[in-house]
Amino acid sequence: MSLRPIKISFDALSGVDGSARFSFGATCTALASVSGPIAARLAAEHPARATVEVHVRPLSLVPGTTEKYLGAAFKGIVERACVLNQHPRTLIQVVLQALSRPTNALIAAEINACSLALVNAGSVPMRGVACAVSVGRRRSGSQTELVLDPEDESELLGGGCFAFLFGVDELPAESDIPPSKMIWTNYCAGVGASFSSAQLAQAEELASKGAAEVWIKMKESLQQSLLTGDSKMEM
Repeated sequence: MSLRPIKISFDALSGVDGSARFSFGATCTALASVSGPIAARLAAEHPARATVEVHVRPLSLVPGTTEKYLGAAFKGIVERACVLNQHPRTLIQVVLQALSRPTNALIAAEINACSLALVNAGSVPMRGVACAVSVGRRRSGSQTELVLDPEDESELLGGGCFAFLFGVDELPAESDIPPSKMIWTNYCAGVGASFSSAQLAQAEELASKGAAEVWIKMKESLQQSLLTGDSKMEM
């Protein structure tokens, strides 16, 4: 099992400090922008650290309950990934725009785009980079199997997005990939289905391998962008 082709671009949006676009294949794309640290509203100021705001915008219509839920989840991920105490009384604002229909893979793309936009901005110290993938569970004959980055989620028995923070410890001498730790998931069973703790652990293990692939693609895209000045990369 493998991920769909990953496409990364740094779109240089005006009026923001950093931006990035991340895609899984041709049907799952998200765009993120980062502004900050900037002056915070008096009510939003924190005396010891920067305040994080995350706004999630759907493909169409106005943000609803789902976008508010995702915004709160993404805020927690950004706060885990960034060092906020170096910029007290300031605001870090993240805006995520969905460019495809809502799926768990889109949630993963939004997290990855957010991480890349933060790196692209370079204005917020980071303790690690969050990488995410989706995992689904589907029926295969009389058994069930896990699938990494499923494109069609309509027939799944369950699934969700897993986010991992890379760089939480020093890089092992025998590996090019830094250690990671799962920091968020919305994995759940479908209607009328269930899963055991062992199946959840298997899904997390599969997701960690996919997230490591995402981390490698991010690293390669950033290196290429720095060396060539090319703002787009497809792999």
